[in-house]
Amino acid sequence: APLRAADPTRSISSWAVRFAASLEGVITVLSGMSTVDQVRDNLATMRGFKPFTAQESAAVRAAVDALNAIPTIPCTHCSYCTKGCPMNIAIPDIFSACNVETIYGNHALAQRSYGFAISRGHGSAADCIACGQCEAVCPQSLPIIDELKKAVEQFA
Repeated sequence: APLRAADPTRSISSWAVRFAASLEGVITVLSGMSTVDQVRDNLATMRGFKPFTAQESAAVRAAVDALNAIPTIPCTHCSYCTKGCPMNIAIPDIFSACNVETIYGNHALAQRSYGFAISRGHGSAADCIACGQCEAVCPQSLPIIDELKKAVEQFA
């Protein structure tokens, strides 16, 4: 909402590209694109590029603050935690399902995401034996065991 209020004509992805390109010392910005419209949007964003104004920087800070206020599990999906899990739990995928419900309030979608996470031979959150292997290797120092216990309650 803060970005739309600052400039309703810009796409959200154009804000991201301009943010990266406005950082001091950046000479190249890579953007994943999968449609011709996305290519056009990126070209339009960078044609005649101008760094962020103070007002635009404030809008980005407001958007960051709004996103940070959402109590999600800050898992980066590095998957270090899954490599040694004796129960073969797809921890990042379970956390993604938890975050879907937190962010969108859509329990049905979150439940489907959770079901997909535990399919293909992966253990469920309830299968966690609290060995701590996952927490020992998590670069984010997440309380994985506690979050898996919450996921059990969330998707029971």
